[in-house]
Amino acid sequence: MKKILLIILFVLVFSCFCFAAEQRLIMGTGGLAGVYYPLGSAISSIITDFVDGVSCTAQTSAAGVENARLLKIGDIDLGLVQTSAAYQAFHGEKVFKGDQIKDLRAMAVLYPQPMQIVVAKKSDIYTFEDLLGKRVGIGAPASGEEVTFKEIIGVAGHTIEDYKPNYISLAEEASAFKDRNIDMMWVVGGIPIACILDVASVRDVRLIPIDGELKEAVMKKYPYHAPGIIPAGTYPGQDTDIETLASPAYLVATSRLSEDLVYNILKAMFDHLDVLKRAHAQGKNITLEGALVGSSIPLHPGAEKYYKEKGILKE
Repeated sequence: MKKILLIILFVLVFSCFCFAAEQRLIMGTGGLAGVYYPLGSAISSIITDFVDGVSCTAQTSAAGVENARLLKIGDIDLGLVQTSAAYQAFHGEKVFKGDQIKDLRAMAVLYPQPMQIVVAKKSDIYTFEDLLGKRVGIGAPASGEEVTFKEIIGVAGHTIEDYKPNYISLAEEASAFKDRNIDMMWVVGGIPIACILDVASVRDVRLIPIDGELKEAVMKKYPYHAPGIIPAGTYPGQDTDIETLASPAYLVATSRLSEDLVYNILKAMFDHLDVLKRAHAQGKNITLEGALVGSSIPLHPGAEKYYKEKGILKE
């Protein structure tokens, strides 16, 4: 009997030791209707399955801006943000004025995120200027959508008072648009994005370009924004390419994560890109060769070590 009790005790102690030894990480993603959540969940699964002694859980959030703030206070360990939001957070600008995140560090640029303006096919909106005075869904408060929209309208010489803004999540935008309670959906995300596909399944829609002088002026003022294209056929009824701007998706952390851990996470992720390709169409755009293109903040030391080893970053 004593022998059995000793065996049980040993098993319990060993189990507790293993449980305690496991490092648990939380990945900040976005809303369920966007791209961040399915891809963030897939990255979390890769970490759990292929990084020894580590488990990672994906957490929904208001996306980029909130993720940066959650990283600062330590509520999450990894986060998906726009390169623009990361730049502003690191430098303490715009919505991060007085709230600088000095220890924010880059891990990988993931994929382009075109700015997508969705209106009803029969609406009288054909250009960005036509949005003045309209009921616009611009994303949840403190989201990357909100920040980016305000950047664009500022360059255009407008203020938010020139519109009828609705500060709502992407899922709420889709619902409000279907119910005809807003005239425009503003979405910054990988294509195709679920909330627009959802809307296009019940209403005929059009996409409005960001082009010409406005596009050039935005890139001049905010160099972390890049040219973007929404290819024909991305959404139902879209017969032509739509010119726009893009703010790439970024995997970031803070300097609190160890060099070895970040190195091992990146190695696991780039060794198992097939998992990301199965998780979402944007997974195919995540490549080792593009991991530093458009990077807007300092690299984490673990990322530097990994990219130097792979020849992506020169000594």
